[in-house]
Amino acid sequence: MSFNVLKQKSGYFSLILTIVSGLGWSNAVIALELDIASEVVEVSQAGPVERHKIFLSRLKKISNSLSRDEYQMVQGVLQGQTYKADDDATLEEVMASLDRAVDEGYERLFECVGRGCGSSNEWANAVFGQPKLYGPESTQFYWVGKAVQSQTYWLVYGSKRSNKAVHYRVESVVSAAPSLKSRLFAAFSELGYLRLAWSDVVGSEVELAEALDLWCGQQRTGGVAQDKARQIALAVTGGDVNLTPSAGVDATERLASELLTTLAAKPGLGCQMSAFGLGRLSPIEGLPNERLDLILLP
Repeated sequence: MSFNVLKQKSGYFSLILTIVSGLGWSNAVIALELDIASEVVEVSQAGPVERHKIFLSRLKKISNSLSRDEYQMVQGVLQGQTYKADDDATLEEVMASLDRAVDEGYERLFECVGRGCGSSNEWANAVFGQPKLYGPESTQFYWVGKAVQSQTYWLVYGSKRSNKAVHYRVESVVSAAPSLKSRLFAAFSELGYLRLAWSDVVGSEVELAEALDLWCGQQRTGGVAQDKARQIALAVTGGDVNLTPSAGVDATERLASELLTTLAAKPGLGCQMSAFGLGRLSPIEGLPNERLDLILLP
């Protein structure tokens, strides 16, 4: 981390956020500890699995509209606590405590200090919903990271008004892999296509067929295209690197056709589907070369 440390404090308070999650790892205990004397002033209990926007940039306004240039959407459970540090604690001491707490075991995704964070009002009210966190933009900090040993994201924001104690907020988002159904519904509504690693498709054909059945059924009963079934293209990409381009296309087309046969076996699917093999294409950063694209056709 790059926070400037002015001095440290001898007082010790172990700030522990404990999450006992019912998402398949119910015995997991996840904690981020800050050794600064503080008291809890607000607690947000763990909520349901939802999509959360984690900001990875400063907040700024353009033409009176808040511009959030960079963020990451995470599906998971959110929990947080707001703290008031001892009256004589400085903002730098709280930042130093955070620095020590995340020295090991956390991957830093973003951090900022002072005016480099943007609008304190927006951080306090629009992002965290905690007016107590509002202060001068010159006396604020924000840190977001990910625990190395778990799928947990941590967000820490703090500020200090001239005549008040430092207030800071610690939030965690325990990432939960969304179901294939939720991924498909979100992708079709937002992008018009769903891209899956082929390894995620193999063994999940029944789940994929059920998700498509639900989506197609919703389209037929929701007043959309009542007189015409929606069309979905299945495009498989990948194949053996030793194959010629034409042989690679043939190999992926066979995989797509086999998948189509499996999905179409579900009676009353409600969508028309077609299969295509694309062979080996240029790689996409962050995705395997072997993949399936489910594409909504006009």
